[in-house]
Amino acid sequence: MVTLTESVNIPAPYEKLEAWILNFREEFVKWSPYHIECDMYDGGYQVGNRIRFREIVMNLDYNVTGTITECEQDRDHFRIVFQSDRKTAFITFEGQRTETGCHFSHTEAFGMTAPVIGPVMNFLIFRVFFRKKANWQLIRDDMILDYRYLTEILTKGIYPDRIPLAKLLADIEA
Repeated sequence: MVTLTESVNIPAPYEKLEAWILNFREEFVKWSPYHIECDMYDGGYQVGNRIRFREIVMNLDYNVTGTITECEQDRDHFRIVFQSDRKTAFITFEGQRTETGCHFSHTEAFGMTAPVIGPVMNFLIFRVFFRKKANWQLIRDDMILDYRYLTEILTKGIYPDRIPLAKLLADIEA
């Protein structure tokens, strides 16, 4: 299993981060010019709810559907875990209040966790079938860019300029 984690301290009130996550359907697409769709089929992010994310990263189309497997939230913290339908990707968003604002972390874990067959299947998935999409540095760089955008959104209310969908999709086909 490959696990990538990035985090950022943002000098903005925790309430802004909390409002951002509560309005995630709209915020996901506005968060990055490479994010193109977010469908929250059940309307929220409670355990059992179904969600689909789609983004284009360096001409690669990541279109993932899955289910919320964990969701906890209190006055100073939230943690939401998403598992893909194929059970090979786990995405965790976690936010918490800090003395100077808020802290946000994002973890993406990829691969099968079965003890015996997992390593063999992970090799086939990441080195044979989906080698191009299993570019860990590309995914990490995208996570870091997302943090820059989120910091601008929460501290200044500035969203990144959109890239026309037709251009993103045309670049995939080129």
